[in-house]
Amino acid sequence: MAGSTLSAKYSKNGFRFSPKRRGSNSEENVPHERNLALLGLVFSILVIAVKVFYEHHEVLHNLIFERRLISYEVVTETGQVMFANTWETAVRHSNIWLPLVCGCLATYFTWMCVYLDSKEPGVNPPSPLSPQKYRSRSGHTFHLNYVFAVLVGFLVTIYMYFKNMSV
Repeated sequence: MAGSTLSAKYSKNGFRFSPKRRGSNSEENVPHERNLALLGLVFSILVIAVKVFYEHHEVLHNLIFERRLISYEVVTETGQVMFANTWETAVRHSNIWLPLVCGCLATYFTWMCVYLDSKEPGVNPPSPLSPQKYRSRSGHTFHLNYVFAVLVGFLVTIYMYFKNMSV
């Protein structure tokens, strides 16, 4: 009799399990095989990337950086003008990859501002990456606030290309 009133008490309050069963191991505490496989994949890719970098660091350095000969004028204490030459290490092709990186970062930060500012992040309004059940529940296929986040990143990239910005 006491067991039936206890289970009735817990089912009335919204608990699915009695206090005895709630402490037992459930499937939620056990890591899934897919998560372990993804963790192993990321670790193996990291090990391979470190080995490739260690073996080919000179080639990668020469691919990314270049040495430029810079000439400039130096005025001495006597007022004489002398020309000096120095080698400067510059980042190669930064006018191509820097606008892309800045555009992606602008998209990411704007997306996170929209996502975290929503009533329920990812649910109300649903992001394009949300499951289909949340998107169908809202009645809209896409929301302009997420499109705006992508548009901001695109405009930052185009602006930096037109201004020819580089490192």
